[in-house]
Amino acid sequence: MKAILNMIVIAFFLLPSMGYGEVKEIIAEGTYNMGDGETPTVAESRALFNAKRVAIEQAGTYIESYSKVKNFQLAHDEIQMLASGVMEVIILQQKRSIIEDGFKFWVKIKATLSTDKIEEMAKRIKDKSSTEDYRGDLKQLQESYEKLTRDFEILKNQLKEAKSEKEKQQIETKITGSERLFQANDWYEKGRREFLNREYDAAIKSYASAISLNPNFAIAYNNRGLAYWYKGNNDKTIEDCSKAISLNPNPAHLAMAYNNRGLGYWKKREYDRAFEDYNKAISLDPNLAQAYNNRGLIYWTKGENGRAIEDYNKAISLDPNLKMAYQNRDLALRNIRPRQTPCLFP
Repeated sequence: MKAILNMIVIAFFLLPSMGYGEVKEIIAEGTYNMGDGETPTVAESRALFNAKRVAIEQAGTYIESYSKVKNFQLAHDEIQMLASGVMEVIILQQKRSIIEDGFKFWVKIKATLSTDKIEEMAKRIKDKSSTEDYRGDLKQLQESYEKLTRDFEILKNQLKEAKSEKEKQQIETKITGSERLFQANDWYEKGRREFLNREYDAAIKSYASAISLNPNFAIAYNNRGLAYWYKGNNDKTIEDCSKAISLNPNPAHLAMAYNNRGLGYWKKREYDRAFEDYNKAISLDPNLAQAYNNRGLIYWTKGENGRAIEDYNKAISLDPNLKMAYQNRDLALRNIRPRQTPCLFP
């Protein structure tokens, strides 16, 4: 018997490994030149940000190739979202050196991503009923970083050319404000990654840090509200989404905030208020598939199965990948109580 057990153990170790995917390592570097009026901490963050951008581009190329082999059928924006969500980053080296007009910060990082995690995240991205749709959010964040970078360079040049001490102080104040916005975006991006990985407590803290640096960060309130919803804190969801609504001038983001506040009202069984929010979301963005799905649930609650099915059909026509709409429609067609879990997006 002992000999047989030894043979089994040996055979086990000779078997190819199961359940462990390939790990891809990416080495990337980033630099940033700090000038007058800037703080070293933020300058280091900017160098790290630049290194991460390089790593994400390389990760995206790898994921695109891997997704073709696995036939994931991911769009470009989904690949970018996946790359930013699965990448684990550690800093290998950091240093600063004196240059002619300030300091140069340099950082070297190692980014790792596993095929197991890529496959898991790819499924969640395609199954939109179990994750957020970050694509428009990701684009807005990239545009915000680009604008901050352009504006910051203008401020740095203005500081060099300042004629008086008063003018210099005014520009330095603007530089400090721009740094705070950069840091807020950094915390917000961290929260996005944590949310995408279902680390809701961590995401709430990161969004809170972003908001403390930028009190007018409407989409951070919105997404924190959604994280609270996953934690079962519906009052906080309603509070944060209401704040987002009061701050947000963007119709698409307003629609998301109304949709998400409706989730809080739904869970509190305040169906009329949820219904109002879904109607408002649809009026702001007639292509918001999840709002139709969620309103369909309200119609079902009111016993109006026909109108519920109409909304589910509309949701499916707008987004054929919205699995929960199919599930809810099937239950409505069979007059069976649907799961009280609306499709969730920020």
